[in-house]
Amino acid sequence: MDKGEIISIRDKKALGATFLITVCASIILFVYAIHAALPTNPVTLPFESKINMIKWFPQGWGFFSKDPREEQFFAYDMKTGNSVFTFPNNRPENFFGLRRYGRAQGIEYGRIYSNIPPSAWSTCKKDPMDCLNQLEKSIEVKNDIPNPTICGEVGVVNKKLVPWAWSKSRENIKMPSKVVRVNVLCSKR
Repeated sequence: MDKGEIISIRDKKALGATFLITVCASIILFVYAIHAALPTNPVTLPFESKINMIKWFPQGWGFFSKDPREEQFFAYDMKTGNSVFTFPNNRPENFFGLRRYGRAQGIEYGRIYSNIPPSAWSTCKKDPMDCLNQLEKSIEVKNDIPNPTICGEVGVVNKKLVPWAWSKSRENIKMPSKVVRVNVLCSKR
């Protein structure tokens, strides 16, 4: 072997060792970060109290996800029965993300939703559209967004999704929901 081959082998070993150390450090960091986000349990990791991962990652994993049992919201055009939302953006009718109207609809809906008084909601234990159609009166809410996309008679539904444990049930499960009819008044359209 000449001198060039020996240096090359040393470089390869150093590169391999660097890669291995980086992978091991990443795995250790990942395990400590996951363990810090878990509820109190009998498992303790070495030096866990000294490292204090919560200081390094204060958001925890809640920053990246939301409660899967959180109520979901839906809004339907009462004339057509179709959703008033154009999101998600990757749908063909949004030209796979090129048309961006849906991005602001969450904020627009939130502003409308915040103006619905708690007393206006009705409890529903069957199909939400049936409950919405049975409601005789609607409340008026002004949509003051400059370029509104949600206007007219809208049925608003809040309901929990079917739990994962029931997902394979062959029955048509109707989760309890809260419904309200809203006449959304738009200044421009």
